[in-house]
Amino acid sequence: MTDWTSEYLQLIEDCEAREARLSEWDAQFLDSIKRQLAEGRALSLKQTAKLDEIWERATAKG
Repeated sequence: MTDWTSEYLQLIEDCEAREARLSEWDAQFLDSIKRQLAEGRALSLKQTAKLDEIWERATAKG
């Protein structure tokens, strides 16, 4: 596992801990990229940007 992979998995975990703030699509996307990482495949730039967007929304205060 690369450093990036563990960082992405941490972001996914942070989002899943705030499941109530996720849409159904967000949750499915997170499951999909988590499986992709587990299989040793890298995320695309578009996927990492979407992960960052979901993480920002899920962890925002308020």
